[in-house]
Amino acid sequence: MVEAIKLNDLKNRKRRNTEEEENGSEESEIDISSTDSENEEEPNGEEEIVNIDFDFFSGNPDVDFHALKNLSRQLFGPQESTRIQLSSLADLMLGSPTTTIKTDGKESDPYCFLSFIDFKANRNSDYAKYLQKVDMRLSTFFQTISDSGNKNCALVISERLINMPPEVVPPLYKITLEDVTAALGDDKHYDFYVIVTRKYEVNFDTDDDAESSKKNKNTYERSKKRVKADEVDYFHEEDRFFEKHAKIHFESEARKGVISSYMILDHEGLVKSINELETEISTW
Repeated sequence: MVEAIKLNDLKNRKRRNTEEEENGSEESEIDISSTDSENEEEPNGEEEIVNIDFDFFSGNPDVDFHALKNLSRQLFGPQESTRIQLSSLADLMLGSPTTTIKTDGKESDPYCFLSFIDFKANRNSDYAKYLQKVDMRLSTFFQTISDSGNKNCALVISERLINMPPEVVPPLYKITLEDVTAALGDDKHYDFYVIVTRKYEVNFDTDDDAESSKKNKNTYERSKKRVKADEVDYFHEEDRFFEKHAKIHFESEARKGVISSYMILDHEGLVKSINELETEISTW
């Protein structure tokens, strides 16, 4: 798949929720040329051009609650999402520096979002408590942050519709990091970032007769097909770079072909990851 996106004047692209900033911002123009299977080639062999305008908005509690909740359910998966109070999490994100991407104005549903939640300020939240129970490495890290007087940490949550191009990721992170600096004041940033994401087994397969597995254990065992570790791919292209610079990285066992991934990066590692992704995209 070949996609080309032009991103200019990023600071002017994020729509704010005040009338003054909305009137003063410029239109966002992102051109996408795609050879995705959804865009069939023309009879003469030329590629179909799809033009989409992506606008960057702050999180809007009056509009984005249900979309953020549903995208969070997609991010964590059907099993893990039942262990999290998604409504409380959506409220938490909308009260934190959060950027959404929309295509039809600020009243439309977001196709993508990125949120930075302050851990120390929300350590007693349902989501923070959930993360501390996931693995001893996370609970130990959070305890170290809690005991530290000058170190801080952000819980990073990001998800997008499956056909959103990765070219939107660098500006999405840069804009939200600017919002974090504005929120913290004194040109500060978070020291560490806890990122939860997921991968998938490329050749995961379930037999058609898996439904009858309750009656036949042998059939059930045949339906539990798994692939080798090197046949795992990413839902989010940026995760390749996050893993490279992560201070801590571990994964869950695969559940129906999906693997939960947990990473902790310092600020330098996060910035390096985004810059390397942006460089990689420029070669496409």
